Amino acid sequence: MSSSEYSGRGDPRATLSLLWGLPAAASKPGRKPSLTPAHIGAAALALADEAGLEALTMRELAGRLGVSTMAVYRYVPGKPELLDLMVELAHAELPADLPGGGLVERLAEVARDSWRLYLRHPWMLEISTYRAALGPNSLRKYERELQAVADVGLSDLEMDLVASVVSDHVRGAARTALEGRLAAQRTGQTDAQWWAAHGELLQQLVDPQRFPLATRVGAAAGAEYGATTAPERSFEFGLQRLLDGIQTFVLSKRQKQPRRR
Repeated sequence: MSSSEYSGRGDPRATLSLLWGLPAAASKPGRKPSLTPAHIGAAALALADEAGLEALTMRELAGRLGVSTMAVYRYVPGKPELLDLMVELAHAELPADLPGGGLVERLAEVARDSWRLYLRHPWMLEISTYRAALGPNSLRKYERELQAVADVGLSDLEMDLVASVVSDHVRGAARTALEGRLAAQRTGQTDAQWWAAHGELLQQLVDPQRFPLATRVGAAAGAEYGATTAPERSFEFGLQRLLDGIQTFVLSKRQKQPRRR
């Protein structure tokens, strides 16, 4: 699954007006509109959840809303702005508060919240957020990530780097998990069926003397997982090792700080 769309690609003024709830420049006094940007964005989010971004067009969205395509354009200028609105609405689902506990507990919960969000809305992985949309919910997400690493002795830059590396792990792990889900859907074969079709032939072709580690470890993993991979287990294992490293980094910084007399 590759990123086919980019956030932050729309007109900055139009996008920020949508995300921050500012009145549209073209709005006119009179009868209260039957549509709102939030209403349109929620319908687009539901459509993408069901059928992916490929199915999301302004015409299809208008049909779902029971209005003309031009009616949608009066509130959302185009698809780039619509995508940013959808990401913003998805980020609104994240919790506002942090759990109790220390650095590791806080970061772990932040990571798992994002992991669950990606699994609920897999289309989010098709949108590159390298350039963020910068709406209030997206900024709240970033603020919460920074709160998880605040007051532990890191510089502002180090806080940003820790938040980024955890976010990158979550996104990569979620992408692998969703690739596995799509593989079964689009090929019509479960992992078990795929292995059944290939396993016996593979045993005849692979020489354990030539590939001793791949043979031994692959057999152990296959017997344990019953599949090609175990995405959730990989996510949790990688998260714990990452958090171990971050905690070690924080402790090493504290040890290097001069003691007060």
